Amino acid sequence: MFAPISKRRFETYFYGRSPHVKDFTTEVNWYTCEAQGVTLLAVVLRCHIDNDFNAIVLARDLAKRFRAVETVVSLPTADAAIQEATKTIQRIVGRAVNGMVPQGDEAESPFAIFASRVPVHKQNRYLKMILNDPVYYPARVAMEELAHWFEDPDGIFIRGLQGNGFNSRLFELYLQAAFYELDFIIDHSHPQPDYLLSKGGMVVSVEAATVAELEGEEEEFGRPLEEEKLSALLEHVEKVMPFKFQRTLAKKVRHRPEPLALPYWELPHTKGHPFVIAVHDYSKGMSMATSQGSLQKFLYGLELVDGKMVPVERHEYEGRTIASNFFAQPGNRHISAVMLATGATIPKFNRMGRLAGVQSSTSIAAVYGVRTDAEGNPHPFKSIVEGTDYHEAWHDGIYMFHNPNAAIPLQPELFHRVIHCFRDGDGFVEYLPPNYIVGSVTQMFRFEESQADEFRRSFNLDDLQPDRPIEDV
Repeated sequence: MFAPISKRRFETYFYGRSPHVKDFTTEVNWYTCEAQGVTLLAVVLRCHIDNDFNAIVLARDLAKRFRAVETVVSLPTADAAIQEATKTIQRIVGRAVNGMVPQGDEAESPFAIFASRVPVHKQNRYLKMILNDPVYYPARVAMEELAHWFEDPDGIFIRGLQGNGFNSRLFELYLQAAFYELDFIIDHSHPQPDYLLSKGGMVVSVEAATVAELEGEEEEFGRPLEEEKLSALLEHVEKVMPFKFQRTLAKKVRHRPEPLALPYWELPHTKGHPFVIAVHDYSKGMSMATSQGSLQKFLYGLELVDGKMVPVERHEYEGRTIASNFFAQPGNRHISAVMLATGATIPKFNRMGRLAGVQSSTSIAAVYGVRTDAEGNPHPFKSIVEGTDYHEAWHDGIYMFHNPNAAIPLQPELFHRVIHCFRDGDGFVEYLPPNYIVGSVTQMFRFEESQADEFRRSFNLDDLQPDRPIEDV
């Protein structure tokens, strides 16, 4: 029998919707079923055209992607639709091979990101944490299921994830989820740039870039951010990050990918369309949560001083200097926008896995930060991730900085659920979506498995300590 599940749990395992389906149907219920070693998903949809109900049953193919294997249509109610779908279970199980239902067009093997490709002594610390610490098992599940739907055109993704390119690969995986959630059709048939997105007849190309970790820098999971380190972080964001953003963006502007040796925006499949550079800051623990102001100042050459916007001509630090106002430089007019993501992190994947119902028997995740209400007004919030009232999307915490001098402007409605920033004369205009997490911090609480029930009963959100802006394990 099919048992009901949440939409978030269904979406953690299925990334195969066509955006066009939303034009004429609405999903109303989601289900799962375990039968003789075969895991099935099901979704019931109401058809806007005929005003009746259909059910689609999905099973894993040989690449471990959930895909439609049975469909029942034209039922009068949602209950009738899932009851009719239940009759197909035994037929599907009879076609299964080792728990999967072949479709005939799969890849030779699943895209298994945690299958060992790098010797253990060369694996990065983040991979080891995900593989060995049960607190991060939900993150592992969320990453693994998403990766089944990921395409790797240059064939180096898994080695990078397991070796010294973990953050860059995690960012690519995150962008796949965010763009899918924003209803884009994602084309990975070209090795450059990283993403070719289409929606409503419009095309956008996106190249991903990361600000690498400082030499010797390690994410300090589990320790409060002391006053001295907080001061160092703020100085890093204010003084150092403009230089790091400049280096990262300029590298992409100058790059001429082979074999055509053309800039990204001049490639045959990108020419005439907006080009966006997506950036994530991994330079220092917690810097990604605070560096959006630094990027905004560098891109537009403006900063707020004593309540007034003043121009910034140059950035200076320790004897070095670079020009500000990146968007005003003639060579950068082909950059339609710079997209800053702040949530391509292990805590993000851990939260998304927990929201999908992947449990950790020895921990809970609590989160606090700023989110908007139904009118788009920001307010502080705090919540338990496993609580029934908490919700979060992959695309939360994304900023889109539009180039006022762009040769081909980016239409904001293409990215309808992110923060959009524009220069308006001598100031800025910023649009925040409703019901949107602007930024957040996770605190993990561990306990012995025997104490789990007691801990959950006694836990109080007041135990959160917002003066500790780091994931507290």
